[in-house]
This record gives sequence, C-alpha cells and structure tokens, in this order.
Amino acid sequence: MAIKCPFCLQMAHCRSSQYLSDSVKRIYYQCTNLDCSCTFTALENVEKIISKPERLTEEQTVEETKMQMRKGQSLGRYGSSFTLPDRHAQT
Repeated sequence: MAIKCPFCLQMAHCRSSQYLSDSVKRIYYQCTNLDCSCTFTALENVEKIISKPERLTEEQTVEETKMQMRKGQSLGRYGSSFTLPDRHAQT
C-alpha cells in the first residue's frame, strides 16, 4: 500500500502496521524521496459494510463439510493412462 507524503507529495511506502482493534489498523509509512525521508503514521478503518455474508443453515454447513471431505477426482496432465516412471524415460 502507498500514500502520498504530506510534505513533498512523493509516494510513501508502508514499512509496518499494527491492529489497534478488529476494524482499525495503524500503518507506518516512509517517504521514498531521499531528500525528504519523512516517516509518519496513518489510520485505516472500516468505514461502511456494503454487503454482509449470508448466514449458513446447519444443513448447508453439513453439505459443505461433505463436499470438502470428497477426494479430488481430477486427472493428471497426461491422464491416468500415462505409465512412464518419469518424464525422461524412453519408449
């Protein structure tokens, strides 16, 4: 993440950050202009929630768990009929 420096208006890059609460984060920035090298902090917070996730019913949760437990059934790049032990083997 980047933001403009308040003094020289060049880009400043995030050096580190820390959460102050679940929805507020303090970010430490440093200006990329070597003549300025200003270091400052900014706060990032959740302003507005645009859409909320759906609440899953217990049936939907059980169905999702069953889907996750299924083993993947995709074939390899050459399909299941490819039998050479390695890609360098000659036929």
